[in-house]
Amino acid sequence: MLSTLSHTSPTMTDDRPVSAAEVHKLDASEVLLTDWQHIGPDHFGICARWPALHRFYAEAAHDRRDALMLIECVRQSIPMLCHGAYDTPFGFRQAWEDLQFAVEPSILGRTGTDLEIRLDVRCSDVIRRGTRVGGMTMDVRASWQGLPAATVRTRFNNQSPAVYQRLRGANGDMATAHAAALAPGRPVSPELVGRSSAADVVLAPAPDHPPYTWFMRNDLDHPILFDHPVDHSPGMLLLEAARQAALARCSQAATVVGMTTRFIRYAEFDVPCLVSTAPLPVTDGRDGAQTVRVALSQNDRVVFTADVTTARV
Repeated sequence: MLSTLSHTSPTMTDDRPVSAAEVHKLDASEVLLTDWQHIGPDHFGICARWPALHRFYAEAAHDRRDALMLIECVRQSIPMLCHGAYDTPFGFRQAWEDLQFAVEPSILGRTGTDLEIRLDVRCSDVIRRGTRVGGMTMDVRASWQGLPAATVRTRFNNQSPAVYQRLRGANGDMATAHAAALAPGRPVSPELVGRSSAADVVLAPAPDHPPYTWFMRNDLDHPILFDHPVDHSPGMLLLEAARQAALARCSQAATVVGMTTRFIRYAEFDVPCLVSTAPLPVTDGRDGAQTVRVALSQNDRVVFTADVTTARV
């Protein structure tokens, strides 16, 4: 049962629009943040909307909310605060290093209406390079009507265009990356991964590999995951691949309630990305809880890992 979470932040109006550019999206209808305030040193309050229905971030049966939509709210808050609160110029790129989250299962069962979510964000371990922020850790407490909805902790770095190009080298050329991209393989059955449409499936069969192993699909035309051109697999795609792999391994009737992830290196378009899974000991006491370790690899090098916890909601 949810306990009451006291509010310490000032009231936000929830009517000042946040632009698509501020959250690094092209489609303005995909902006989930509606307002934010500076509460104190490295402390912010953000108002976000969690739509009852969404064309991608939704469970197949629409009887539960998708936790990754809440993580998309957090993802959008990263560039918004970098630009708005830390004077980061547009053109800089923020890259995840790690992400952990745990969602209150009861909030996932509140369907049928949009939810107004408040994010209490505290930033720490802020690295500065000259006058610019080079990286930081964000701790987020999400609440709905004063009730806790989720906790999130993430660290990311903030790269100037010159630094990004130096890191990416030839892989940073957008036209070259797209031209060399492998065609997405045939998707697995949507029902296997908790999806209703094959267009939203990000796993393809890997018949020559062990059971519960797949290839990740980079569908560069996907309107949500590839809302704007990028030269590598975006972080939300990696999280979605982990989510779908965990459901396929455990049960598509379960739902993801938490992850602990590491973003180790960029996932490229021109190399097959293998998604492997292994069960972990159960430490969560919730009904039907299971934890699966998901690893994404290219050329036998791990690019991303996620310990994914699922439960019945």
